[in-house]
Amino acid sequence: MKVLIDTTTDASSAAALVAESFAQWEHTLSRFDPHSELNQLTSNPDCWQPISPVLWDVLLAASWAFLHTNGIIDPTIRPALEEHGYTVTFADIAQPVAPSQKRRSQWEHVKVDPHQPRLWLPTGVTLDLAGVAKSWAAQMAIQQLWEFPAAAIDAAGDICLRGIPDDMDAWPIGIEQLPGYPEPAMLALQQCAIATSGVDKRVWTQQNGTVAHHIIDPRSGAPSQSNVVRASVIAPTLLEADVAARTLVILGEEDGLAWLSQLTNHACLLHLSDGTTTTDLHWDPYLWDAPTNN
Repeated sequence: MKVLIDTTTDASSAAALVAESFAQWEHTLSRFDPHSELNQLTSNPDCWQPISPVLWDVLLAASWAFLHTNGIIDPTIRPALEEHGYTVTFADIAQPVAPSQKRRSQWEHVKVDPHQPRLWLPTGVTLDLAGVAKSWAAQMAIQQLWEFPAAAIDAAGDICLRGIPDDMDAWPIGIEQLPGYPEPAMLALQQCAIATSGVDKRVWTQQNGTVAHHIIDPRSGAPSQSNVVRASVIAPTLLEADVAARTLVILGEEDGLAWLSQLTNHACLLHLSDGTTTTDLHWDPYLWDAPTNN
């Protein structure tokens, strides 16, 4: 996590506050922390459990993501992730693992009270909040920087922006080049967010010799096999950008672009498995050298 602040005053205390908040949120939301509040949910299933406001907010965001994507972004894919070997942080995955069996979504059986912080979790259901939690945290962090005229939060390459740096018309944002593909052009972004999701990282080998990755298609219970290798999405909020990027990777180019076309305030760049790239019709106006940015 990186914090960028456009200010002439000492911003070290604000950056420290953001870092502390991220650490607290991780302790609440991480599936890799055995003592996290998320992991403690399974100790008292089949009843209403009071939960912290932080976990409640993120679960409401996860519920929105599930409905927004018609079930493509599913918080109950955790068993599939773990059966494919993603049981520890990616840096600690060392041994080949066996491929998993297809699993059906259980999210329709999870109840999140929209009026107060409590949750009903059925027996045997475990949750992975992953990108939803990270994008929610980045959005909360940038709100903590309200006193500064311009700020950016970079959460492992997913970026949310507020304000514009002095003497500039926009934030200059670059996308990491994917080997073998053309280098993406520089972007000029204002008061928005950009997220990138793909199957080119967090990759490991299963016992049958096939390669697995962390983006699970809930329709198959297995890593996505679409023709989208990486998707970058610009959207009003980082939550929207992250959810859309992962949805595009799972759905693939044709179905993904059809789904995204309903969201006129989103734009995307796709890296495809045939070695080409493509964009939707909303992408070019965000380019640094676009006529509107000159």
